[in-house]
Amino acid sequence: MEEKWTKSQKVHARELFDLALGREYAELIDKINTTKIETPDDVWDLHDMLGKKRKELNGKYDYRYSQLMFVFAQLVRGGYLSLKELEPIGKEKQASIEKMVNFKGFET
Repeated sequence: MEEKWTKSQKVHARELFDLALGREYAELIDKINTTKIETPDDVWDLHDMLGKKRKELNGKYDYRYSQLMFVFAQLVRGGYLSLKELEPIGKEKQASIEKMVNFKGFET
């Protein structure tokens, strides 16, 4: 069953989505800034890592409303959002996401 999103929930969901994505990009930038690049092989290793990360992010950050509950659960599990930050999208959605986060079979 697809979740219904109110206009207000959609606005907050977008803000949370962008917040998490920004945090993940900041983490990536920090990793790049601490990477020591001294050889041509280091350059290509960085290139390969960035390609893998782009593919990972494109798969993870899916802003279809039918997928957002799963996306948010994954972001909470990954540490990019907290359950408390999800309050603006409503208690029911927050509780459903918390159940997914705590479900042992849920993969991130």
